[in-house]
This record gives sequence, structure tokens and C-alpha cells, in this order.
Amino acid sequence: MTQKIKIFGVGLISLLIFSSLSNYTLNETYAQASNDKNNKNGIKENRGYTEKIIQYDKDKNCSKDLDKIPNATEYLTYFNCGHVEIDEGKNNTAREFTLIVEENQILPISNQGHKFKAWTYNGTIPGLTMRMTEGDVVKITVINEGENNFSHSLHTHSIHPAESDGVEGPGGTIIPGQNFTYTFTASPYGVYPYHCHVNPIADHINRGLHGMFIIDPKEPREQMQEYAMLMNGYDMNYELEGPITLPVVDKKDPTEFVSEEEGGGRENEIYTVNGKAFEYMDNPIKLNQGGDYRVYLVNMLEFDLINSFHLHGNMFGYIASGTGEEPEYKNDIVTLSQGDRGILEFKPEFSGKYMFHAHQTEFTDLGWMGFLT
Repeated sequence: MTQKIKIFGVGLISLLIFSSLSNYTLNETYAQASNDKNNKNGIKENRGYTEKIIQYDKDKNCSKDLDKIPNATEYLTYFNCGHVEIDEGKNNTAREFTLIVEENQILPISNQGHKFKAWTYNGTIPGLTMRMTEGDVVKITVINEGENNFSHSLHTHSIHPAESDGVEGPGGTIIPGQNFTYTFTASPYGVYPYHCHVNPIADHINRGLHGMFIIDPKEPREQMQEYAMLMNGYDMNYELEGPITLPVVDKKDPTEFVSEEEGGGRENEIYTVNGKAFEYMDNPIKLNQGGDYRVYLVNMLEFDLINSFHLHGNMFGYIASGTGEEPEYKNDIVTLSQGDRGILEFKPEFSGKYMFHAHQTEFTDLGWMGFLT
């Protein structure tokens, strides 16, 4: 009788603790396991699994406000880990996210008055940083608002089934007023971009339909203060939008093509990290001397072949794609093609104010620069 009371007490206390965490759902499996008289060891292991998941999310700085629309400064540390359901019996975790596509959103993209005719996931450029752990079952529902004019989709890098690739089938073209849920098991761990994959893809990305997600390893990385930085640009010449096609062949001479009138190429007028030019010049990022810092870096710049990140006064360890545990090399600059990404880890050795920026002068002059202080 005493043993039954102890077991019941453990289950009741656990349920009270976990029910206070609104982002987490424990299904019936948890209650059954907690009162399983024939699985005393299993009770301890199952409870440990749940506690581990919850603590890991706390260590990741997962936001409790899943509806938040972060500004460019808040975006640095806003990690959305979704609505979480923990299956105690199977030691499984599921995470659900919702992305709402809205067109014709007028967003500020500098503190000097520049505004952009944006298409957004959940109201921001970039879209929210989604975070999960390797092995989690992930469900991302994309809702294309009925007032929109175009079809949209969601393509996530990483490993996933074809029906969740965002290119073919129902998930490849979500018409206005419809939605689709992309389901996959998070794998492998690393840092990844996501973006709309409907043609013309360059315009959907340029307009703002992109973001990053992080698949964390099952065993946590070394604890550090973490930041998300996504590099992008804005081509504000909307008249040039449209599909990129092969040149028209000259029928008289198929080895030549018909030249078109000069209309100007696709060029970015503004470059940013996290969507707003000079944001971290106006609001420098405050660090602690001797602290440990980690940056999840993604390049989603259209219409330029490469982008880069340069850190003044310091060196960082670099993990390409975030798919390793230890830095592969140390440098103060990394160059990335579109869609490329990685993790930077560094420790400020000296006090002072230090610049970080693209190492292309044009990008720097047009908005992609900031300060660490």
C-alpha cells in the first residue's frame, strides 16, 4: 500500500509540475506509465526523459511567447521551439509550428525611413527561427492567407520525405486560402535555411519568404550565449520581378539568341543581417569580456553570388553547416554562397567596441554592418 502511494505521489507531482508549462503537452502515455505498478524502473526513466526535454529547451532559451513578432534586435535571441508534445511511453517528442504567409506587408528595413513591399512568414523578415532536436517529429503548417494573390510553399533543407519537400504535390503550391502541413523527423543536427520554392523563387525569397531553423544534437553542445543571424538583401525594383528563362533563339541562326532591350539587372539596393540595415550600428550587441558566444549564421542573399561575415578584433571557430560538434578551423572571416550556413564560436578577449560586417565594401556601405560592444 505504501509503495502504491509513493508511485501515485510521484506521478501526481510530476503532472502538476509539467502542466504549468503551457508549451508542453503530455499525452495519456505519461499518466499510464506513472501508475504502472509493474514498471518501477520505467517510471524513473520516463520521468527523466520528460525532465531532460524540458530542461534542454530552457537551456536553448526557447521562448514561451510563441506568437511574438520580434523586431530585428529581438530576433537575435528569439528561438521558437513550437508547441511540444512529449510521449513518455515511447520516449518521443513532437513539435508543431504554424507559418502564416501574408503578402503586401509594408515593413521598415532601415532606421532611415526605407520601407519594403514584403511577403512574410508570420509578419517578419526573416521568418521566425524554429528550433528542434534531432529525432523530433516536426509538423509545420503553412497557411496562405485568402487575401493573397500568389501560391506559396515551404522548402526546408535537411532530410525529409518528398511530400514535405515543398516543390511537388499539394505542398508545392498552396493556393490562397489553403494550407498544408509538412511533416518530417528532424535530421541530421545542424543549422538550415527554409524558404518558399514557388517560381519565380528568387522573387519569393527577395520579398522575404525565408528564415532559419536549428536542429540541435541529442546531447547538448557546450552552453553559450547564442544568437541567430540571417544575411539578406532587398532588390526594390519590383518591375523586374518575374521568372528567369532561357534567352530567345534567333530562328535564322540558332547558334545566336535574340538580344533584349537593356532593362537593368537584378541588383540589391540594401543589405542587412536580420532584415534591417545598420540595426546593430544603431543598437550595438552587448557582450561580456571573456564570455562564450555562439552565432548561427545563414546566407539567404539573392542576386549576389556570395556574402561574408567578418569579425573585428577576434577570431572564431567555424563549424560548417553546424553538422559537427567541434570547430573545423579558426578565422575572422567566412564566405558563403546562397543557402550556405554555419556556426561561429568565439570569446571576446578584450573590452571595447568592435565592428562585424560583410567583407564586401558595397554590402557594408549599404547596410550590412554592426558593432559588438
